[in-house]
Amino acid sequence: MYFSTDNHTTENKQNCPLCERPARFIGVDFGRKKKFSCPNCKVFVISPDTEKNLSKLSRKQKDELSKKSSQCDNETILLIWLAEDTKEITSECEPESNWR
Repeated sequence: MYFSTDNHTTENKQNCPLCERPARFIGVDFGRKKKFSCPNCKVFVISPDTEKNLSKLSRKQKDELSKKSSQCDNETILLIWLAEDTKEITSECEPESNWR
C-alpha cells in the first residue's frame, strides 16, 4: 500500500495511531510509510498496513511502543513494522538519517 502526498514535506494531521492524540505526519520512503510527530510519543515511522494492524494491540502494547519511541535518542527514530514471517508488530530504533 502506498500513501501519497503532494511531496515529501507536506504535513498532514491525524490522531497518533499509538496514543490517539493529535499528531502530524509526512510521507517517507517514496510514500510507502508515514513519519509521525506526536507530542506524547515523539517521532516514529510506520507503514499504513502496520498502522491498520495496531487495532489488534492492547492499550498496554500501544503504550509500550509509545514509550519505546520516546526512548530513542536524538539521532534515532522508532521504526514500527509487521514482521513478514510471524505477522507480529515489531519495532527498532534506527538512524534518523534513514527517514529524512
